[in-house]
Amino acid sequence: MTTKNSTTHQRPVSTSDVKINTSDHAALGVNPKQNISSKNGVAESLSAADGPSEADSNGPADSNSLADSHTVLSLQHVKVASRLWVEDLHAKKGECIHIIGPNGAGKSTLLLTLAGLIETDEGTVMLLGKPMSNWSLATLASVRTLLAQQSESSFHLSVKEYLSFYAAAERDVLIPAVLEKALEVSGFLNKILTQLSGGERQRVEICRSLLQIWPQLERGEGIALLDEPLQGLDIRHQYALASLVKFLCEKGNTILMTSHDIALSANYCDSLWLLQKGRMVAMGEPRDVATQANLEKVFECHFAISKHDNFLEIQVCAPISLE
Repeated sequence: MTTKNSTTHQRPVSTSDVKINTSDHAALGVNPKQNISSKNGVAESLSAADGPSEADSNGPADSNSLADSHTVLSLQHVKVASRLWVEDLHAKKGECIHIIGPNGAGKSTLLLTLAGLIETDEGTVMLLGKPMSNWSLATLASVRTLLAQQSESSFHLSVKEYLSFYAAAERDVLIPAVLEKALEVSGFLNKILTQLSGGERQRVEICRSLLQIWPQLERGEGIALLDEPLQGLDIRHQYALASLVKFLCEKGNTILMTSHDIALSANYCDSLWLLQKGRMVAMGEPRDVATQANLEKVFECHFAISKHDNFLEIQVCAPISLE
C-alpha cells in the first residue's frame, strides 16, 4: 500500500474543556493488581500464535451479557460541550471499527465518551445494554480497556514490572504469544520504562492496555478503545498491530481505534467512521466511506483512489498549496 504525502500524525485539540473522570486507576481504564509489511503474511503469523481460547479464567459478573448482546456500545442523541454531536452510533460485537478525521474532529472525545470518562451534556451512552452511569469504575475497567494519548507512566519500573501489574495473576506467561508476535516487547522487558524509545514505549502501552482485559479478549468478549495506537510505530509494527486488532475482532471482540493512516484503516476495518468538527460525516463499509468526495470534503486535499480486488489504494495527490 502506497501513500504519497500521507496525512500527519499530530495530536488532536485538547479536551481540557470537557469533564473527564480521572479520580482513580479504573477511571483511566487501568486495572492493576491489588497488591500494588505484508497484510496476509502478518495475519497468518498471528493465527499461528496462541490466540484466544474458549476456556480461561472467569470474567466480570456482567460478561455473559456481552456474549448475548449484538450491540455492545451505543450513543444516542449525545452532545459533549462544543466538541461532539452524535445522533445514533452503534458498535456491534466482533466489529473492527477505525475512526478517521482531521485534528480536532472529535475522535479522542468520541472514544473517551464511549469509555465512560466524559460526562455528556445530553443523550445516552450504553454499554452492554446498560446506561454507562450504572457501571462502577472497577467493573468498567474489567470489561473494557482504553489506550489514551499521553497515558505513559513515569514510574521508575522495568517493563516487566509495569506489565505485571495488569496481567492476570493466574497466567504462567506474562505476555501471550499472539501479543508478543505483533508487539515484540520481550526483548526489552528488563529495561526501565524511561529508557525506551518512543515507538518501544508505545508498544508497551498497547500491550498494557490489552493485558488489562486479556481474559475477556481470550473468550471473545473484550471491548478495546485505542486512541491513535499507530502513533510512533514503525511501518512493520503499524501493520502488525492492525492485523492483531483484526485478528482479535474475528474472535468476537469489539475494538474501536482512531487513526491518521487513511489507507491502512480502509483496508483493515469492518466499519469506517469519518468525523469532521464533532459530527459524523459518513460511516459504514470502507469502500462506501473512503470515497474521493468524502475524503476531499473532510481533509481538504486531492485524493486518488483505486480498487484492486479487495484492496483500496488511497493516495494524497495534491495537498493544499503553501504559496
